[in-house]
Amino acid sequence: MALEIERRFLVRKDVRHLCRDGVRIVQGYLPSDGISTVRVRIADDRATLTIKSLKQGACREETEHPLSLDFARRLLLYGCEGRVIDKTRYRHCQDGLCWEIDVFHGENTGLIIAEVELEDPDQTVPLPDWIGAEVTTLRAYGNSSLSRAPIQRWSSPAAA
Repeated sequence: MALEIERRFLVRKDVRHLCRDGVRIVQGYLPSDGISTVRVRIADDRATLTIKSLKQGACREETEHPLSLDFARRLLLYGCEGRVIDKTRYRHCQDGLCWEIDVFHGENTGLIIAEVELEDPDQTVPLPDWIGAEVTTLRAYGNSSLSRAPIQRWSSPAAA
């Protein structure tokens, strides 16, 4: 397994001018033991199965395996029990970092999260002016949680 180090933030300003050539992503989550997360993702014409360990701060172990598109579609339909999210991902490089800006659709419409992968958990991250509150350690903003409890079902943002 590889170590994934990422920080996640809400986007607080209009970033449409940064969002070019996005990739539509549909991903679902298989039932798990609570120790790991198992994700099925289709991004354009590529499908993967990803296993992630529990997060410790901004870090967790991750391994990814390719799947056939047909098998991935079947897993999303029959294995994820409705725990599916739909988003468009845009990449924007700034200050030597590559940000991934996720614009969510469906029951998570209105939510925009930017994440940045790092080399080291203590790496300094110059924050662009469009970055808002950090949500790295807030489970409610994790994709797996958003698949089970989308923001349109939240009683208020503070409830998260």
